Amino acid sequence: MFKAEIEIFSQYDALGRTYAHMLEMKAEIHSFAKANAAMGLTFIGCGSSYSLCKSAAMSARMRLDGKMNALAAGDLLIHFASMKGIVRDTVIVAPSRSGSSSEVVMAVKKAKSEMGLKCISVCTRKGSELSGLADLSIVLPWAFDDSVCQTRTVTNLYFANLMLIAMLADDMVLVEELGEAVNAGNQFMEANLEVLKKIAENGQWEKIVVLADSELEGIAEEGALAFNEICQLPSNYYHVLDVRHGPMVLIDGHTLVIIACSPVETPLQRDLVRDVKAMGAYVVTVSDKDSHAWGSDCNIKVPEYRNFSVMGVPFIYVPQALSFYKALALGVNPDAPTGLEAWIKL
Repeated sequence: MFKAEIEIFSQYDALGRTYAHMLEMKAEIHSFAKANAAMGLTFIGCGSSYSLCKSAAMSARMRLDGKMNALAAGDLLIHFASMKGIVRDTVIVAPSRSGSSSEVVMAVKKAKSEMGLKCISVCTRKGSELSGLADLSIVLPWAFDDSVCQTRTVTNLYFANLMLIAMLADDMVLVEELGEAVNAGNQFMEANLEVLKKIAENGQWEKIVVLADSELEGIAEEGALAFNEICQLPSNYYHVLDVRHGPMVLIDGHTLVIIACSPVETPLQRDLVRDVKAMGAYVVTVSDKDSHAWGSDCNIKVPEYRNFSVMGVPFIYVPQALSFYKALALGVNPDAPTGLEAWIKL
């Protein structure tokens, strides 16, 4: 059995532990927030973690006051002097699988030493350098991925970011809905396993486009990255309607298009599905509506949530499973992507 397979299909067991742990940390998170009132948040990360930062920053903007940023750690590290105004009066939030990627560790050290900024780390390895630097350390070792390609870790870091934001905002509806997503997770994976496997094994697609908006931007971008890493096929992420502004010319009969459909403005999204299918693409929609609402080739139905961000939790399973089964169909080892390291040391 491949490591990636184990990690994809055990992610909801890990999410259950992450949910319980974040609830246990509620008082500590509230105490930290009280001591750092009137501070914004700057989410920093590398690779997959940076993608998750984009989703987290959007979710935070919708629920909290103050500056809410998402920055690539390497960008902040190189351009720190010119970015001081961006990160001033914020707390650095650093989600990381290893807690050891040099860009993140060095950027946090700079932020603390030169500006006195506080840091919240969310890591999946115990005893990491990043956790040691943090003023509030959240450690989720059950979510650590041994595989080079992140799957279970990605879902848990996305989830933990949302739990942190919900607690800072006292948004108990979001907390409760995240719990509901965990409880429904294993059944959701099982219910959609065969159809996703069939799409991967029988589909003639050789490239992938992933579309999403708003709070799902970052998790969808990570979904596109999963295809690059796991089955080593070219893939890209775009905003839903923005795909018409140039990228549409590269969509053809060899393209798989995955769309995270918003529960609002259905006609606009249905028209886009029509236009993408007219280019010859195979279209998979992920939504809380039935398939007839979109006219897609396949619709993966998720539960209905008041918070659109919660849909990101079941959504990410779709590109993860598709990329894993496509790797097997192509004879690619999903645990051994060429030229990729689990984390980067500068």
